[in-house]
Order: sequence, then C-alpha cells, then structure tokens
Amino acid sequence: MSTDDRTQEARLNSILHPSTKAKIFTITLIFRYKISPSYKEAVEIARRNPTYREDGEGEWKRHITDFTPDDVDELFELFNIIHEWEDTEILVNHKALPYGHQLWLPLMWFYRIK
Repeated sequence: MSTDDRTQEARLNSILHPSTKAKIFTITLIFRYKISPSYKEAVEIARRNPTYREDGEGEWKRHITDFTPDDVDELFELFNIIHEWEDTEILVNHKALPYGHQLWLPLMWFYRIK
C-alpha cells in the first residue's frame, strides 16, 4: 500500500468513524492564492508535505497541508511566509479553534527545542 493510499484511507476512516480524541496532534495550514513574491515558495514548501492537497481552481484554489510535531520545522518555515495573509486559516486537529495563531500554533514551537 502506497503512502497516498494510506493517507486517503486514514482520511476516509476519520470521516466514517469520527473520534473525540485525536490519534496524533495536528496543525493544518490553509492558504489561498496571493499576489506575493513568496507565494510560489509557500506552495513549494506545502507540496513537500505528504498530506498536501488542493481545493478549488485558479484564484479560488486553497492549499491545505497538515503538520504533526515531527514536522514542526516545515510548519515553522511555511507559517513564517503565510502568517500575515488575510485568508490564512489554522486548524487544530482539523477544527477551527479560537486563538489558533496566538495559542495553539506556538505550542508546536516547543518541539523545535530538542
């Protein structure tokens, strides 16, 4: 079974059998097309992540990628580019929670201290 198949199977399983407890703590970054010199770099970083996916087309395309504590360096790199873009969304365990930028995301930075 390929990595893509396992990712799709895990996503389908989480939809069919939702749990109140997350198996792995994840932060999801979602961003849209932006007229910015760093947009292309942000997309390249996001695409390196095996959970990367796109939704929509053209100007309405959304780039979506999940990060676990093991991916904290990549999360930090991408977040530093997109954090001030008005359409950036941050989900915690696939849910929009209050203070995503201010509270939940900085918790991941602790994983950078190893």
